[in-house]
Parts: sequence; C-alpha cells; structure tokens
Amino acid sequence: MNYDEDQLDENAKCRRELFGRYGLAMYHAQCVEKSLAILTSCVFHREFLRSSIEVREEIQSQSFTKTLGLLIHKLGAQIIIPPNLNNNLLDALRKRNWLAHDYFYDRAHDLLSPYGNEKMIEELTNLYKFFSDIDRHLMSIADSWSKKMGITEDIDNEIKEMKNKLHGI
Repeated sequence: MNYDEDQLDENAKCRRELFGRYGLAMYHAQCVEKSLAILTSCVFHREFLRSSIEVREEIQSQSFTKTLGLLIHKLGAQIIIPPNLNNNLLDALRKRNWLAHDYFYDRAHDLLSPYGNEKMIEELTNLYKFFSDIDRHLMSIADSWSKKMGITEDIDNEIKEMKNKLHGI
C-alpha cells in the first residue's frame, strides 16, 4: 500500500520513523552476528585458509547458522577475548535479545503517546549506533587479519561471494 506523504498525520509520520529505527537497530544487531560468524569461521578458524573452497563454504555456512550467543561462545573457545570486547559482546547479546523478543512489549505504553514515540526513537537510535560501533570494530579485526595474512583481493572477493550466496543475493 502506498501512502502519500501529505496524507500522513504527525503521529503516523512519527510512528513510521519509530519502526524504521527499529529495523535499523535490528539490521545492525544482525551485522554484529554476521561479523562474528566471519571471525569464527575465517579469521580464527585454523583450517580455513588451508581448505578447499568447498570446505571453506561449508565452514562458513555452518557458522552463519549459529545464534549470536553461540558465536560469542565459539569465539571465546578460539581466542582469549579482550575484557572490553567481551563485555560489549555480552551487552550486545542482551540488547539484541531484548530488542527481538521484548522491546515492543516493554514499551507498549510509550507507543500510545507522541512523547513516548520520541523516547523510543532516541532509544532505538542509540541501539543502532551501539551495534554499528561493535560491528565496525569486529570488521576492523577481520580487515587487519586479511592484510596480515596477505589475503589478495581475489580471496577477499571469494569471501564476499560466499557471504552473498549465504544471504541469497
């Protein structure tokens, strides 16, 4: 259904912004999850680079089916996670689960007023920035590893291609 922007009242516009911010926060939470899948399957997986492309695809495919909690646990089994990063990952897990399972239930009363909607928009903006910062940090680890390992652009493209296959792109 298409709505003309002029037909929406201020409450509808605000609510549309709120749900857009929710989607953005969930998107960035999912980026954290996928970045951890890349780290656990490629960067900290000892056999990844020595394996054939088929085995690498299988390693990644398995990693991309894991939940955020399992990926954090797997990363902790592979390396000693620096305390600050570990705290951020555990906080991300808690916030992601709350966002996915309880957010709208816990904020149902805020949905009823413009002031509540504005509070939620601010909260969701902070959440997406939080997840985005963690994802950026995780991807910087992967990028540093790629450079250290001398991964060429061809291998980097192969990894991106595998990601696209996993996401059906």
